[in-house]
Amino acid sequence: MIQQLIFALALTSVTVVLHAVGTVHMVIPATGVWKPVTAGAAVPRPVWTLIRLVSLLLVLHLLEMAVWAVAYEFANVLPDFETALYYSLKSYTTVGYGDVLPSASWRLLGPIEAAVGILMLGWSTSIIVAAVQRIYNAHSTSSSSAQ
Repeated sequence: MIQQLIFALALTSVTVVLHAVGTVHMVIPATGVWKPVTAGAAVPRPVWTLIRLVSLLLVLHLLEMAVWAVAYEFANVLPDFETALYYSLKSYTTVGYGDVLPSASWRLLGPIEAAVGILMLGWSTSIIVAAVQRIYNAHSTSSSSAQ
């Protein structure tokens, strides 16, 4: 059990670091939503901004799930990468069909990955909400200053 917990804690740490670095250095700069709004500056196009934001966040989540899958395969938790990725996708997103399961000696990994997935998806949701608020405020400000 201790081995599972240490393994899961290491994967959790990698996931959090990936999400933080990916969000700060890839997702936020690519959207341009958090750039300071100056008078007369072009306001970001909301639809394309949100498409970029959500797409990049999804890519980030897929990368995080793939990291868990690689670790599962490396530790021989599951027989091959495809099965490990499928199991990781199910666990991270909390779908949990139950059709593919690791051995009893590794069964704590799925619920822990699910908890991590919930947290990371919640983190991404908060970024999307903040972006929508910033876009709305930028458009409200540009609309009222144009009048």
